[in-house]
Amino acid sequence: MAGEHLSGARRRWLVDVARWRPSPAQFQAAAALLPPHHRAAIDRFVKEEDRKRALVSQLLQYSLVHHVLGIPFHQIDICRTVEGKPYLQNRTLNFRNFNFNTSHQGEYVGIASELLCLVGLDIVCISKPQGETALEFINNFASYLTDHEWNCVVCDNSPDEMLTEFYRHP
Repeated sequence: MAGEHLSGARRRWLVDVARWRPSPAQFQAAAALLPPHHRAAIDRFVKEEDRKRALVSQLLQYSLVHHVLGIPFHQIDICRTVEGKPYLQNRTLNFRNFNFNTSHQGEYVGIASELLCLVGLDIVCISKPQGETALEFINNFASYLTDHEWNCVVCDNSPDEMLTEFYRHP
């Protein structure tokens, strides 16, 4: 039973927002599920696509907390650290270390949660550099990679494979 509790808190959700094209009324109805301060944070984005990703990110956070911990939406209190990482203000005795993180880029919004360890998530779209080769682009980050990481990135790889491998390393 304890193992079920532990694995039940570990979630990985990914949403492709490209296909969701809400009308203004549908967008407002979805945003109305959130507290006013989160709606204001979404409205600060100028581009519709950015607002959509922000809304889905917020809805994922509330849905995750509700599904994992059983807290009703209106009782969930999500705050952010100084660095911008979301956290659950209301703590439960059974899940004191429960934490989650979200990320979005391009067409995807994701969320991950853990019960016992800190979780991080970064979604990155692999894009080809403009005005320089893949190797020139990656060379800009050479000082941040270990020797092993560098070898994994550049060893016998085509330019596209180098970029894919590069984005795989934190």
